[in-house]
Amino acid sequence: MVRTESGSGFGRRITATIAAASLAATGLVVTTGSTIAGAASTSSCQAAKTPTSAELNSTTGITKNSVTVGNISIISGPVPGLFQGAPYGAEAYFAYLNSKGGVNGRKITLKSYDDAFSGTQNQAAAEENAKNNFALVGGFSLFDNYTCNVLAKNPAVPDVSVTLDSGTNSLKNSFSPQPLALGAPQTGYQYLKKLYPEAVKHVANLVSNVETAITQWHGQEAMMLHNGYKFSYVRNVSPLETNFTTDVINMKNKGVQMVLLTDGDWQIFSALVKAMKQQNFHPKVMLSAGPIYDDHFVAAAGGAANTNGIYLIQGQSLYLGQDAKTTPAVKTFNTWVQKVHPGFKANLFTVFGWTSAALFAQALKAAGPNPTRGKVLAALGKITKFSADGLVAPANPAKKIPPNCVVFAQIKSGKFTRIKPTATKGYDCSGTYYGPKGQLPKVQS
Repeated sequence: MVRTESGSGFGRRITATIAAASLAATGLVVTTGSTIAGAASTSSCQAAKTPTSAELNSTTGITKNSVTVGNISIISGPVPGLFQGAPYGAEAYFAYLNSKGGVNGRKITLKSYDDAFSGTQNQAAAEENAKNNFALVGGFSLFDNYTCNVLAKNPAVPDVSVTLDSGTNSLKNSFSPQPLALGAPQTGYQYLKKLYPEAVKHVANLVSNVETAITQWHGQEAMMLHNGYKFSYVRNVSPLETNFTTDVINMKNKGVQMVLLTDGDWQIFSALVKAMKQQNFHPKVMLSAGPIYDDHFVAAAGGAANTNGIYLIQGQSLYLGQDAKTTPAVKTFNTWVQKVHPGFKANLFTVFGWTSAALFAQALKAAGPNPTRGKVLAALGKITKFSADGLVAPANPAKKIPPNCVVFAQIKSGKFTRIKPTATKGYDCSGTYYGPKGQLPKVQS
């Protein structure tokens, strides 16, 4: 639900939250936004049609030398450049792939659509794409439930993107490198429970006060309760808040020993960490499942003295560059993002675009020298293990099973430093994914 706000908080800062989604690989709730009147995403996805033979045999967007695909993301609107990283990531991957000859002799071209923070524009872009391009690849929008309606009417059009919408995720022609699911991998939380058996009984959390964020938090909460965590203090906060002194005082009074930095964005948590320092509150553990992994967080939170020791447990490599020496895909990712868009700061949405493009390209190659939409969908339905060469934790796109593997890092001397697995690369896959309805099958052991 989009709420209209006033004041200086309306701008580039991505803290006026309008939507949130659990990123299955981490248990992370991504909060994004700004505000705009009348832009609420209220449509629901219609029932999917059964694809006809003609639709499955379609070669729309394919020539002898090229394949044209579309990308629908929020680029303009209340927060300019909100998800610009998504098309940039997909574009960078295709540029990298094209430099090696493309796929089966065809270069891949990406046509970028900006839904401009509008559900109707999102749907119009999806309809144009279905008519003119082969597939959708790497888009990221808060209005992808409008894309869902078009995909349901055009069930042979492949969509390879990280989706926020459960309806889109359920479609047979929708595949994600990081499938959506409530809950979180248990690995990181089981690890911390062994290290801090008492602290996990006294946990605090601040959750962005929007319906989707709260829903996703309850999935994460179910997993943590299942593992013996207990919550002493939880509050739903406005994403425009900047003063958390009262929260810190309440945490101290309630004996909190562990603070989560997951269900919001890095700006909120940098302010919270500074407030803890000012109140001389030093919990035994601070943990983030992803939002603090940003080049700006440490400085914004007051520097190394305030942030050293904070744990980061996420289902992606340290893609900002820390894993570049041991995970070639990280170096390739950053190199090509800079080649295509010099100076652009890669972020999680850039990773989503890149990995979606990689998943699509794998299926396109498997479809052979004469690809059709149906052949690519069939190939996507056979990809049961995907990690983009280690850039992200392995998932099962075909079965829509999220990753259960994670990377452990910690802020040391003001820098994100990998601590587990100790081999300086790879992921810890020792646990399983747990959601409110129980455990999901493991992607790998």
